[in-house]
Amino acid sequence: MILIIIAITLLANLADLLLKLGANESGGSLSDPMAIFFTPWIWIGALLGVAAMAAWVYVLGRHHISHAYPVFVGMAFMNITLISWLYLDEEIGRQRLIGTLLILTGIVIVHLQSRNPEKPTPPPTKAGAGD
Repeated sequence: MILIIIAITLLANLADLLLKLGANESGGSLSDPMAIFFTPWIWIGALLGVAAMAAWVYVLGRHHISHAYPVFVGMAFMNITLISWLYLDEEIGRQRLIGTLLILTGIVIVHLQSRNPEKPTPPPTKAGAGD
């Protein structure tokens, strides 16, 4: 299941990157809203976003959201940070890098806990009941 979530996250983040490129190309404002409709990056990004959403619905139908969502959001945050640094020349400071590594640690913990869920302890029985 983690591989499916990683694939969905990558697809959604590729859609975000293409939307960002489209926003940059179209001027990024609503002063000329028709520019959005004529920017191919925006259309491709939107289609990939819809595909990611459909795959996400598949995951939600089969897995606990309390496990899937933190992994998805954490991976998305890490991916976008990396993508913005590699492809958009955005700077990543020391604090953001440390925060991103902490998020990665949290993803690993959530994933490992979901693979070995704690077994609920049975409620205590009342002494003398049924004796």
